[in-house]
Amino acid sequence: MRYIKNVVSLGAPLLAGLIAEFFMYLSDSAMVGRLGTEHLAAMGIAVMVAEILWVIVWPFAPATQTIASQRYGRAVELKKKGGNDYENKILATGDVFNNSLFFAIGAGVIAILLAQLHQPFLFMVLDDPSLIPLIDSYVSIVRWAMPVAGVFYALYGFLAAIQRTIPIMIATIGWNVLNIGFNYILIFGKFGCPALGIEGAAIGTVLSQIIAVIYLVLYVLMSKDVRPFKCFRFKGFDPKVLKSLSSAGTPIAGQLVIVFGIYLYYETLIANIGTVYLAATHIVFTVFLLKRTIVGAFAEGGSILVGNNIGRKNVNAAVKYALTAEGIGIVIGFFLFMLILVFPEKIVSVFNNEMQTIAVSTDALRFFAIFMLIDVIGYPFEVIFTHNGWGKFVFYAGAGTQLVFHLGLTLILVNVFDMGIYGAWSAFAIQIVLYMVLLTIGFFSKKWLYVEVPA
Repeated sequence: MRYIKNVVSLGAPLLAGLIAEFFMYLSDSAMVGRLGTEHLAAMGIAVMVAEILWVIVWPFAPATQTIASQRYGRAVELKKKGGNDYENKILATGDVFNNSLFFAIGAGVIAILLAQLHQPFLFMVLDDPSLIPLIDSYVSIVRWAMPVAGVFYALYGFLAAIQRTIPIMIATIGWNVLNIGFNYILIFGKFGCPALGIEGAAIGTVLSQIIAVIYLVLYVLMSKDVRPFKCFRFKGFDPKVLKSLSSAGTPIAGQLVIVFGIYLYYETLIANIGTVYLAATHIVFTVFLLKRTIVGAFAEGGSILVGNNIGRKNVNAAVKYALTAEGIGIVIGFFLFMLILVFPEKIVSVFNNEMQTIAVSTDALRFFAIFMLIDVIGYPFEVIFTHNGWGKFVFYAGAGTQLVFHLGLTLILVNVFDMGIYGAWSAFAIQIVLYMVLLTIGFFSKKWLYVEVPA
C-alpha cells in the first residue's frame, strides 16, 4: 500500500493538470467542431502539426527530470548523513535546470523555424487543398508559443524531479482553464471581441501558456523550498549535464517527431479517403489521448520515484514503483474500455452533432476500444523509460513500429489492397499491439535500471 500511496500522491496533482490539458484539446476540437465538419477536420491536422512543434521542446521535461530526480534522490540520502555534501548536491540539482533552460529556449526557436515547412508539405500530400488555409491560420500563430513552452517544460521536469507536483498542477490547470476561456471568447467573438474561428483557438493557446510560465517562474523564485536550488542563477554550462540532457532528450524528440510526422501523414491519407473519416479518426485520437493522459499521470508519478530510488541505488524499490504504476494504469484502462463500449455515441456527440460523423465515429471507437486497452499495458513503461534516461529503446521500438506498420502497412492496405478506412485503422491497431509487446520485453530486461547520468 505504501507504494500505491506514494505513486498516487505524486501522480494525482499531475493528473489534475493533465486532465485540464486534455480538456483544453477537447475544447479546441469541440468549439471548432461547432463551426462544421470541415473545420473539425482541419483542426485535426492543425493540432497534429502543432504537436510536432511541441515535441521538439517537450522532451526537456523528461530529460531534466531524468538527471535532477537522481541527483535529488542522492541529496535526500546525504541529508541523513549531514555535512556540506547535501547542500552541494542540492545546488547540483538546481544546476540541471539552469543548463536545461538554455537548451529548451533554443529548441523553441528551432520549432518556430521548422513551422515554415508545414505548408509545402500539406500541398504535396493533400488531394483537397481547401483545408490548408484553415490549418495555416492555426499553425502560423501557435508556433510563437514554442520558446515559452520550452521554459515551461524545463520547469515542469525540474519541479517533478524534486517532488513539487502541486505547483505543476496549478500552472497546468490555470493554463488550460484560461485557454478554454480565451477560446470561447475568441473563436465565437464574445464580450465585444471579433469572431476569429480557428485563429482564436491558436491565440488562446499562446496567451494562456505565457501566463502559466509566468506563474511557475514566480513560484521558483519565491518559494522557500525551492530557493536553495538557486534556479535562474546561471554560472556556466556543465558539459556533463548538457551531454546527458542531449542523450536523454534527443531520442525522445526524434521518436516523437517521427511518430507525429507519421500521424500527420496518416491523417492526410484518411482525408483523401473522406473528410468524415478524418473527423472520426481525430475523435479516436482525442479519446486515445484522454486514456494516455490519465494513465500517464500516475506513470509519471511512478517515474519520479523510480528515478529517486535509482539515485539512491535502491533498485528493488524502483522496480516495485514501476510495477505499481503499471497496475494503476491497467485498472484505469479497463474502466475507460468499458465506458467506450457502453457509451460510444455520447462520447462522439461531444465533438460533432452531424449524423454521418456520429455514425462513422461510433464505429471507429468500437473498433479501437480493445486496442486502447492493450496500449495501456505498455504505456506506463514508455513513461518510466523516457523519464529515466532510456529513451533510446523507446525511440527504436516506437519509431520502428510506426514506420513499418502505422505508415508502411497503411500504405499497402489502402493503396495496394484497396481496403479503405478499415485498412488504415487495422494497420494502426497492429502497431499498437507490437509496440506494447516490445515495451514489455524492455521492462523485463531491467536495462532501464542502469542508465548512467552525471552524479
